[in-house]
Amino acid sequence: MDERDWQSVYSFCSVKSLPAGHVLFDYGEPGEALYFIQSGRLAVHKFTGFQKKMQVVALLDQGSVAGEATLLDNHCHKTKVIAIEDSELLYLSVQKYQKLQKEQSDLAFRLLAYLFSITSLRLEKTSERLAQIL
Repeated sequence: MDERDWQSVYSFCSVKSLPAGHVLFDYGEPGEALYFIQSGRLAVHKFTGFQKKMQVVALLDQGSVAGEATLLDNHCHKTKVIAIEDSELLYLSVQKYQKLQKEQSDLAFRLLAYLFSITSLRLEKTSERLAQIL
């Protein structure tokens, strides 16, 4: 995606400020939006499967995205995301994404391809870390 594509996507977004310590979304909540981190830092927590304890599995900085699976139908979050610094986010609600699909389907497709590449890279990095542990 080029700069013009991003400007078009951002035109469908709204701004959200998230103070340090506040939860962006919690495990089990229905997905409502895709978030683009403009500034700040978020921690992604996931259940370990050991006595309902959660572990930080990722830190997300400026330029990262969170909640990308939200664009899938009937998605519920599998992580808890908390701001560890005051953060400024752009968010693309599911409704606005559906509007983007109707108005600019080629751009919506490129956005999904971009999100798929991020998800694929995250999975690859997770597999590498797991291989090192085993």
